[in-house]
Amino acid sequence: MIVIAGTGALPPENTEAFMAAATEMAAASRAEEGNIEYCFSVEAPGKVRFFECWESEEALTAHFTAPHIATFGAAIGELGMTGMDGKKYQVSSVGPLFE
Repeated sequence: MIVIAGTGALPPENTEAFMAAATEMAAASRAEEGNIEYCFSVEAPGKVRFFECWESEEALTAHFTAPHIATFGAAIGELGMTGMDGKKYQVSSVGPLFE
């Protein structure tokens, strides 16, 4: 499993417009083959978090070529997204939090 997590910064006044674009992006991404989880949240005005889980590297690579990626990229560019800090984690095992 591949986990992507990170933050992004944008002008605080653009947070609501960003979340509108992010909601569309997340819905389209969740419909993709190999997607386990895909979400955005607002930590504070102007600071957003993103979290994704993918079944495989192949699923993630296919995601990057999906048309909604380009649409979202253009939208966040217009909204002044800066300071994107994302990390990719390769997870070898998953289990319940509490047993």
